[in-house]
Amino acid sequence: MATSEQRDLLVMKFLHYFITEKNYNPVIVHGIQNEIWLENMDSEFRIVRLVLGYIHNKEQLDFDNFKVGRLTRQIKMKTFTFKMKVLTLYLDINEDVELNDSKSFYHVNALNEKMVVKNEVIKKYFPDMKDKLKFTEEGAKLYEKINSDILRKNIDSSEKINDLFSPKKSIVTYLLIAIMSVVLILMYTYGSGGIDSMSVRTLYDFGGLIKNGSWIRLISSIFLHIGFIHFLMNVWSLNILGKQVENFFGHVKTFIIFLYSGIVGNLLSLILMDNNTISAGASGAIFGFMGALLYFSLNQRTYMGEALKNQILPVIIVNLLVGFMVPGINIYAHIGGLVGGIIISTFLGIKYKTSKFEKVNGFIASTILVIVLAYLAYFR
Repeated sequence: MATSEQRDLLVMKFLHYFITEKNYNPVIVHGIQNEIWLENMDSEFRIVRLVLGYIHNKEQLDFDNFKVGRLTRQIKMKTFTFKMKVLTLYLDINEDVELNDSKSFYHVNALNEKMVVKNEVIKKYFPDMKDKLKFTEEGAKLYEKINSDILRKNIDSSEKINDLFSPKKSIVTYLLIAIMSVVLILMYTYGSGGIDSMSVRTLYDFGGLIKNGSWIRLISSIFLHIGFIHFLMNVWSLNILGKQVENFFGHVKTFIIFLYSGIVGNLLSLILMDNNTISAGASGAIFGFMGALLYFSLNQRTYMGEALKNQILPVIIVNLLVGFMVPGINIYAHIGGLVGGIIISTFLGIKYKTSKFEKVNGFIASTILVIVLAYLAYFR
């Protein structure tokens, strides 16, 4: 049996490994004692537990599993996660207690380092642990190195999160609103029909979306609006959503999301709308912003879980339902824009988060989507 000093050192080694090598972060869980919880929403095991309390029989182990199940359900609700695997390392357990894994809960006898690295679960999911637990330092220097590395990693993670969520200037959002405002003034000034400058003729002349029209209408129609009320509603939505997207994705990516989503929404509209219909408005692009925020919040569920559940998803669902129920709304543009926003966001990626592999897949998916929709809209 390991001494208290040996167990403390092993805990420090585990913390060093999971935090600095596997990007886990400590998580505060109310109502637990003698445990350390680590979280990584991108790992096979979303939660890793280090249990320091003594487990002396099966009944106590069963209660521990019950407690973990209850706590993970709370985390899943908070982070909007449907599946959550938990890996528990028991550092003080009666060797006679049999550990049985399930689909969600995996257990490792961690009485000593050798038992851990020989465990089949560890070898399968954390094959580098054996080498990463080895240090050249000893004694006080080893503790100093471990503490220093963990502190450095935590500071780096904190700086990245602060950079990602810190308020930034909304240049592109205001630029888009300015363009739409200028276009609206020009339509009222030079459009046909005098005061009624939002006539079908005006929409057509300024680039409204129609079947068998020029491809440039895919873009020009995004900046047109059918009346002042339509303009105000879209500008209000754009001002709210655009600022959030620009804050999380940056200026250039925000513009790309807006344009790509608007084009995808318009392509889907061309495929499904009536031949005698003319369409205009930025709602498809705005739904693209909703898709981008959905993608961002799903990938940052630790910080955005509550917003995802209580704000982002309800707003998307309500707006889609309104589009289905209210006549005159181009629901195809809404659906296309939403899908386009999600897909293009996977290509553009989230700073410090998205891998090159995910970006490549996002680029392929976004390219294929436009090609397929363009073919169906113009060449079938």
